[in-house]
Formats: sequence, structure tokens, C-alpha cells
Amino acid sequence: MQFAEELTQSLMVQMIHTMSENGVDVGEKGFIRDMAMVISMVNGSIYRDLGMPHITQKFMEEYVEIDEVDGSFQTEVDFETIVELANLVEEDYDDPEIS
Repeated sequence: MQFAEELTQSLMVQMIHTMSENGVDVGEKGFIRDMAMVISMVNGSIYRDLGMPHITQKFMEEYVEIDEVDGSFQTEVDFETIVELANLVEEDYDDPEIS
């Protein structure tokens, strides 16, 4: 676990540093939120490689299709379903239950 955490941190520091060098506002609240998700997904990938479970793995399995075409892999993220689910959750918070 410690190896996975340290590798994730190292990768993210390098990526964020490169993004900052290229003009990305890494201090902006939205960027920080985005990076939290990216960090979790990278961590889940490393855990998978190490044969360890991680909560993000089910998410990736459900919402990312992977096909082999002519010897290479092609992926497609099902953002439509993800957005629909997010909207349903948002609606639940907007419409409190009436007792």
C-alpha cells in the first residue's frame, strides 16, 4: 500500500508541476477538485497492478469500455451515463422527501 501511495504522489507531483509550467492554474479550486479524482483513479490503477482492491476499480470497470482493434486497445468512457447518475444524485439533494 505504501508503495502505491508513494508512486501515485510522485506521478501527480510531476504531472502538476508540468501543468503549472505550461500555464495551468494549479491553485484554482476546480483544478484541485479535478486532481482529487485523477489521483484516486491513478491510485486505483496502481493497486490493480499490485493485485490489490481499490474503490475506484469498480467505477472504471463499469464506465470504461475497452476493445482490441487490429492489435491495439481502444477505450471509451461512458460519460453520458456518469452525467445521468450525477444528475439523479443532484435531484435527490434538491428535492427533499416529504414526510
